[in-house]
Amino acid sequence: MKSDRRSIRLLFTVYFLQGMVFYSPVATLYRQAAGLDLFQIGLIESLSMVLMLALELPWGVLADRLGHRRTLVICAFVLAVSKVVFWRADCFEDFLAERVLLAVAGSGLSGCDSAYLYACCGEGDHRRAFSHWQAVETAGLLLAALAWPLMGGRYRLAALLTVGTYAAAALLTLGLREPERRHEAEARQRLSLKEALRGTWSVAPLLLAFCLVQETAQMITVFLGQEQFLRAGIPQGWFGLLQAAVTLAGLTAGLSHRFTKRLGTRRGGMTLMAAGSGACLLLAAVPSPLPAAAGVVLLRGIQSLLLPLSQSIQNERAAPMGRAAQLSCNAMLLDLGGLCLYPAFGALADQGVAHAMLLGTLCCGIGAVLFGWGMNRPGRPPVSR
Repeated sequence: MKSDRRSIRLLFTVYFLQGMVFYSPVATLYRQAAGLDLFQIGLIESLSMVLMLALELPWGVLADRLGHRRTLVICAFVLAVSKVVFWRADCFEDFLAERVLLAVAGSGLSGCDSAYLYACCGEGDHRRAFSHWQAVETAGLLLAALAWPLMGGRYRLAALLTVGTYAAAALLTLGLREPERRHEAEARQRLSLKEALRGTWSVAPLLLAFCLVQETAQMITVFLGQEQFLRAGIPQGWFGLLQAAVTLAGLTAGLSHRFTKRLGTRRGGMTLMAAGSGACLLLAAVPSPLPAAAGVVLLRGIQSLLLPLSQSIQNERAAPMGRAAQLSCNAMLLDLGGLCLYPAFGALADQGVAHAMLLGTLCCGIGAVLFGWGMNRPGRPPVSR
């Protein structure tokens, strides 16, 4: 089966446009300027996450029945509407409505987007495609962040420009083609909840390994990195440059397929996870400027290299007769793991950021062991397409 290069290029353009969230550097300040306090912002995020978890599996089953292309189109338009709501929002209820729409679209895309991209790829091409996907999204985010200083602090203008990019992305999805072959489309309704859970159980060690490492990297690079920089004595005037370096490290996702091809999937994954453990240990043990900057940037690079690998393995070990439902079930396990890890990191960080870094060291180390074990377990074999 040959790759549908037209659909892949079009999909990458959609991802690039959806990465261009122009208000991302001031997302919290935007909400506060509209009258929300931090408690209300946190409450909205929590409600959104709960709703997304509740919708994950139903959306996965529905996506397999509707078709992955049609689901992508629907969710892209819902995302565009959510940006319009955000642009005009000026109270708690408006921002809650925006996050509800985002949760609906996000849970629909979860699993469906990677299943669609996997189906568009020819034999052996999907790992390269997943790597480029992450790099394209990061490039869009980076471009939007660099554009923020040109807006003169106008929050609403940033939101309006984001409406434009998301509306353009939604319109572009109309040009996507359905890649699945007919016999696969006819099999969409055959995957039961019990079979999906069994499939998730067969790859649970791998999913938990990815969860431990990726959530550790997310927590440190997004939430604890600034605390680490302060601990290391880095002046706040350098934080913007450091954030740009962290964002640029996300572009390493484009090299993921080359890295794992050279080292092999098992050795490559274990190497990255062990490197994550080492980076966390460096951050915990050496509170000085250069190690702090290098450790946080390295973690973002490791996270970016692992994400395409995670998507590839999950798609390779999912049956075509319900791939989106299977991936949604996997996503539920990953999300639940994240919900357990975040409070643990937060509690330890309150006692000192070094304690949280030590937890990250442990999580990444366990992740490397689980990944090595999980790759040796007999699982659902790759599907011949």
